[in-house]
Amino acid sequence: MKQVTRKNTSKGTCNRKKQVRKLATNKRKNHPKFGTSKLEVDFARDFLDKLGVKYIWQFEAADIGRFFDYYLQDHNLIIEIDGGYWHGDPRLYEEKDLSKMQKRNQRIDEHKEKWALMHGIPILRFWEKDIRENPKEVMKQLKERLHIEEEKREIKKNKSKRHINKLK
Repeated sequence: MKQVTRKNTSKGTCNRKKQVRKLATNKRKNHPKFGTSKLEVDFARDFLDKLGVKYIWQFEAADIGRFFDYYLQDHNLIIEIDGGYWHGDPRLYEEKDLSKMQKRNQRIDEHKEKWALMHGIPILRFWEKDIRENPKEVMKQLKERLHIEEEKREIKKNKSKRHINKLK
């Protein structure tokens, strides 16, 4: 069988690079996890999945064209994960030292807060520093907010009760 050979012309490789670049950008736009960070992936794995909570990742608020990190339908709660640098953690950066990008992200966060408030959905925010350095406190806050410990106690209490057969 004869093997196909290509001529190595600069024009051909240039067009090929443009095609590959175009495909890569289209793929990125349509990717379901576009805009997610490693921090969000870690948070889902280390907290939400361990708690067995159902969530929608990258929940879209279509009327404002923004995405929230997680929406917990069963609890009617939005969880936002804020990177210390990207969102200008006030424990790390003073207001006067914020970059344009950090100020822009804070304005977007305020806009998203207003949208959630208008729709009656509370937002629970966690900073990257807390997630990385104090995961026990983050887990405690999540359990309190989602009433997970109360549900476990209730289940345990009901298990110890004597069950009465109501069937006749």
